[in-house]
Amino acid sequence: MKITIDTLKKSMLNLGHKWFTDRPNIIGIRATMDIPDVFNDIFCFVWVQSKMPINLTTKQKQEWLNDNHYIGKNGLPLKPDGLLGGNTDYALSEYNNTVGKERLITNIITTDPGVFWLNNPINKLGTAVLKPGQYIDCWSIGLHQRKTDHPAFVQVDRVTVFRDNDGNSNSTTIGMKEDNGLFGINIHRGNVNGKTPKIGRWSAGCQVFQTKTDLDFILHLCEPYKRIRNRFTYTLIAESNL
Repeated sequence: MKITIDTLKKSMLNLGHKWFTDRPNIIGIRATMDIPDVFNDIFCFVWVQSKMPINLTTKQKQEWLNDNHYIGKNGLPLKPDGLLGGNTDYALSEYNNTVGKERLITNIITTDPGVFWLNNPINKLGTAVLKPGQYIDCWSIGLHQRKTDHPAFVQVDRVTVFRDNDGNSNSTTIGMKEDNGLFGINIHRGNVNGKTPKIGRWSAGCQVFQTKTDLDFILHLCEPYKRIRNRFTYTLIAESNL
């Protein structure tokens, strides 16, 4: 699926959701095709690019550009060697073209539970499948399951889930009862290293990043907003609504 800021804005407005200008827009897109235990959903993060601090050395500029997801013309992060060159010039040009404007990052996630928990529900009503919708201020940056090595967006307010209780390996929402409350529906990572090969036990309803470093960077971008107010809005939409 081709995702742009414009298509996201249009979909959000068509669904009656709010598009934020003072904080990031954090959006999950649930794929139409549900493939058991496969990471095939999309996480979208839209934010306004802040200004580079003044009086930085060339090396500090390179480090700052890397920290803000700018790359060289070779498609790689900059080498922070303090030397100007084609890659640094390219990244600086990209920065100048985007400063003060909205930028988009997309990552691979799952918005569906893994097969293990679909077959072995924690809750007697069935396994939680987050219902599409906009959940304003329902997450804070904290620790998944209070583990110090697992920073995440932690659920702090009520959300609505479907309770999948049909016992099969596919995530099912049609005909399933809804449940509203605090269920620990966090937004966290899978394996510590590399890409997580399958959803497995990583999600019993949580939104899970396939790659840890992708989530790390999103949390890094959220730090300035966290210092102002540690509440974040997550919007889940269906691929068919794009």
